[in-house]
Amino acid sequence: MLLVGMDGCEKQKEKQDKTVLNVITDPSIQKEVNSIADFMMKTEEIEIKVKVLPSKEEGRDSEIQKLQTQIMAGKGADVYLLDTSPDAAEMKTELFANPYQTMQSGVLAPLDKYMETDSYWEDTTYNEKILNAGQYDGKQYMIPLSCYYYVLSGTNDIENITGDTLGEWLEQAEQLDDSGLKEAINGSLYLTSGRWFQPAADYEAQQVLFDKEKWATFAKTYMRFRQEEIPDAADNMEEQYQIQPVRSFIGGEEAFAKIIPDLEGRKMASIMTYGAVGMSSDQKEEAYEFLMLFLNDKIKEEGSENVDQVLSGSAGIAVEKNEIKNWLSDRSEATISSVEESFEELDGAYFITDAERAMISNIRETVEWGIEPDNGWDKFLSDLADKVWKQYEMQVKE
Repeated sequence: MLLVGMDGCEKQKEKQDKTVLNVITDPSIQKEVNSIADFMMKTEEIEIKVKVLPSKEEGRDSEIQKLQTQIMAGKGADVYLLDTSPDAAEMKTELFANPYQTMQSGVLAPLDKYMETDSYWEDTTYNEKILNAGQYDGKQYMIPLSCYYYVLSGTNDIENITGDTLGEWLEQAEQLDDSGLKEAINGSLYLTSGRWFQPAADYEAQQVLFDKEKWATFAKTYMRFRQEEIPDAADNMEEQYQIQPVRSFIGGEEAFAKIIPDLEGRKMASIMTYGAVGMSSDQKEEAYEFLMLFLNDKIKEEGSENVDQVLSGSAGIAVEKNEIKNWLSDRSEATISSVEESFEELDGAYFITDAERAMISNIRETVEWGIEPDNGWDKFLSDLADKVWKQYEMQVKE
């Protein structure tokens, strides 16, 4: 009886000594997060508890408020793996509505000391311009895992679009005798309105970069362009242009994709999925190791091919050039090559905040309602630009 009692105590002690990681994630990527958690628990003496945020807004709002209170009280999770809302149609309440403010708040751990000794960062095809989006005051707090941007796709004729800025693209569309191009810009460009000027704020310098006059001027020109009569485009979809998220680009042997620039000519991606480690975590190194399993080759080295490492639930694409092929495994080699080329052209990345969400939802709702605003498009767009500028100003000062 004494031996049995001692054995029970030993097992209890081992259970208490076992490292436990608490992970918070979004429903869109829970399958992959659970898969990698299972892998880590099999290969290391660790227990991982995954908490999935509710998908429906009615339960999501209250749960997020509760979690935010816990995080600010120093009782947050060890790891955060989150998927953002890239567009108004998919908008949801975010745990970190403004990642820039979250990085400033001190609730996340800087990861630099772990990255400095991690061989992954010595030889990687990870786009460092995207990595910069997760930095504040020279320290890395968030690691982007996927990104999201829009492309204009089409056949060889796409090379006729030679402008450097979005404004020049619109001018060319008006001047060229190409009904397919006109139709694509007319019908879909408004979906990218929150991306027409990025980056829009410098949170470290507490400075608004968003040029509301330039944005409003372009928006008015674009809305007038939308009122023009456009001849019927070609019936063959392969001969038409399309404006679409890069992950939706199907392409083909003769199809190409060009990143849509902003009004300054920058080619920017928004962060889709990202990971971070909580400052309150007592297992920061293990938390970082878990996060990096979404990027490094440890799973392949262990021969665990059944582990789902690609965040297929995310609408974005990989932040590593070498991984794009895996993310687009159902596409042709020509399509993958075209996406890889567009990926290499990126100038940087940013996190979408409530300011962009307000801009996108206001434009989309009004355009798709199909009725001109009561005060006219010009006044509506000028007022919206003012409203968004003030929102940026409030965000950088908070």
